[in-house]
Amino acid sequence: MNLKSIHHAAHLCAAVVIMMLVACIDSDYDLGEVDKTVGLGGNVTLPSNNNTQDICLNDVLDLGTNNFLKIDETGKYYIDVLDDEEFTAHMWVDKFSIPKKTYKGSYTINLGDFAPQAPRHRAKKADELIEFTAPMVDLDFNYDYKTDQIQQLDYIGVSSAKLTIDLTFAKDLQNSLSNIAFMEFSMPQCIKCGKAAYKGDSISLDEKNILKLNNVKPSEGLSFTIDILGVDLSGTKSDGSFMTYQVGKGMSFHGNLSISVGVYESAVDFDKVAEATDLTVNGTATLSRMSVTTARGIFTPSRHFGKVGGVSLKNVPSFLSEEGVNLDLYDPQLNLNIYSDVPFANKMTGAIVSKDNKGNVIKRIDVPQFSYKANGSSVVSVRRRPASNPSDTTIVIIPNICDVIRNLPDSIALIDLVGRGDETQKSEIELDKDYRGTIRLSVASGISLGDEACIIYNRNYTGWNDQVKDVKFVETTVDGKSTIEGYLKATATIENKIPAYLTLSAQGMDMNGKIIGTDRLEVDVENVVKASPDGVTPETTEVVIYLRPKTNEVFKVLDGVKFQIRMTAKDTKGSKVSGVMLNAYKQTVKLTKLKMQKHGKVAVDLN
Repeated sequence: MNLKSIHHAAHLCAAVVIMMLVACIDSDYDLGEVDKTVGLGGNVTLPSNNNTQDICLNDVLDLGTNNFLKIDETGKYYIDVLDDEEFTAHMWVDKFSIPKKTYKGSYTINLGDFAPQAPRHRAKKADELIEFTAPMVDLDFNYDYKTDQIQQLDYIGVSSAKLTIDLTFAKDLQNSLSNIAFMEFSMPQCIKCGKAAYKGDSISLDEKNILKLNNVKPSEGLSFTIDILGVDLSGTKSDGSFMTYQVGKGMSFHGNLSISVGVYESAVDFDKVAEATDLTVNGTATLSRMSVTTARGIFTPSRHFGKVGGVSLKNVPSFLSEEGVNLDLYDPQLNLNIYSDVPFANKMTGAIVSKDNKGNVIKRIDVPQFSYKANGSSVVSVRRRPASNPSDTTIVIIPNICDVIRNLPDSIALIDLVGRGDETQKSEIELDKDYRGTIRLSVASGISLGDEACIIYNRNYTGWNDQVKDVKFVETTVDGKSTIEGYLKATATIENKIPAYLTLSAQGMDMNGKIIGTDRLEVDVENVVKASPDGVTPETTEVVIYLRPKTNEVFKVLDGVKFQIRMTAKDTKGSKVSGVMLNAYKQTVKLTKLKMQKHGKVAVDLN
């Protein structure tokens, strides 16, 4: 919306024309072919100073009370309007739980294998330690969990989950073994364990996920509980344990609980071992329900904003609502100011729509998929052209984006906005947490014309009647048809620093403010005012305006001219100046060599 510059240009052109036609209504006369009198003309003389000072855009442009056009400190015109409302949407990954699992196992300890070879009465040098390993139970399970919110899992954190181990020793084993020096329980290394609770004590596992208990009494049995904090799904561990997740299927766990036992010979009654028939250790492992509360991986939940906006263009100047206006801006920018506290980036699609004052859609343009960053603020700028300088702003190029504002809608909005987690980014999240996102739409860009831009401005200049009412040319009649043998001609040289071509057309107006038809008066303007190539270097054009009366009576009612100024980035020959910022203070129009002439047979009554 090169809106301001348009208004400026219109005023400037109108100022030029009024100076040509009003201030200089009378000048040189062409006295050739004088009728029955001498052509003395009227009583208005040409001013001695035919030049004007530079007229800058800001001198003639009234921005009014619109809410979107502004001038910065350097004089550049820009659009800056922010939606009054911020739109909020929510996103979360559903919490889930892995059901309780119970495992049972047993192992026979053949203490007879460790019976001393020497007679029992032989003195020992030392109390020898007997060690053996007992694989207790496999903890394998599968859990069907189908969701499209999770694409990959590297780790899950669980709450209030515990692994409880209960061991009972057969009666013969209790009688044969008075004390176990130590028992080491090796947990699957893919499980992240907290501390173990045993006989009122809180015991830590070592770095290899092993819990060591000392001085276990078989006669008392054994029971302890280990806190389970989470499970690592990043790969198979050195002990062969793993947990995997597959989209559309769920989870698969593999791992086993093994026990290393150490006893001293002195604690073994080998005579009773020889008589024993059952040296079994029976065990139960219970993995409680695991409520998954956190996770690390790739997540793709959806977030629906629905409608966002719209930005309303309030109090639009009248010159932007004329029929034929084409707001083809060089690089309009619609910015999405986004905040998201979700810890992964999102990909989004949607559409931009322009609407009339009744809410009807004028134009819809689909927006290609774009991303906004995780856990913070970001700006996504939908533009017609790539950014000239790199920045943190995400640029989305839509070459036809100007179509949504080309006919100056009442509002601009975003609809059908749907975001999903970026499947290329890993993050750690809280499940079931309501992650919040907000979007506010704004339009903020400098004003420069696009190739097809056309701004139309109408302006009336009146109060001329006292100066032209006595103008009279010779009128001849042939075969009943009257012809006026004369016209008024105004010429001027215009220096233009505005980066736009200015095309003028005009119609006469009477003292009642009505248009004078072309059957009574024709007004023609020759030459298009050439555009400055850069908004700094002036271009010079001679402009000629003809007022051609069809009857002398028209001068008695002629009171002014209604001008229409068309401001464009290119002329009829295809030359163009587009993409140059409009400036309120530095871009000017200057009128020089102003002259008004009467051409033809001037009628003067000498009687």
